[in-house]
Amino acid sequence: MNAIMRFKLALTEEVPTIKPYYEDRWAELPDAHYDEVEDSIQLLKALHKRWGWLLRELSTEDLKKEFLQPEHNKRFNLAEAIGNYAWHSNHHLAHVKNGLKSEGRYLKA
Repeated sequence: MNAIMRFKLALTEEVPTIKPYYEDRWAELPDAHYDEVEDSIQLLKALHKRWGWLLRELSTEDLKKEFLQPEHNKRFNLAEAIGNYAWHSNHHLAHVKNGLKSEGRYLKA
């Protein structure tokens, strides 16, 4: 969700500073323990559908637009951000695949 918001900010503002957040704290909020996995999957599917639509419509000029990442004190253009998110998504996918291969062996104490 934050990724698409960062893109929309960059597309509509002049080098906006994005808001960092504490992922570990978010993971402790009550909704993080909601056990209806299908709801989360549906949310991700809808979000990625919308984000994909947005990305496919970006022009060469749009890809040059930037946002400031304050944690790194660095500006990223949207083309760089797409590459970073692609790597990040593949990294998460690899974790899921490894977890499925292990059949939960590493989760057992």
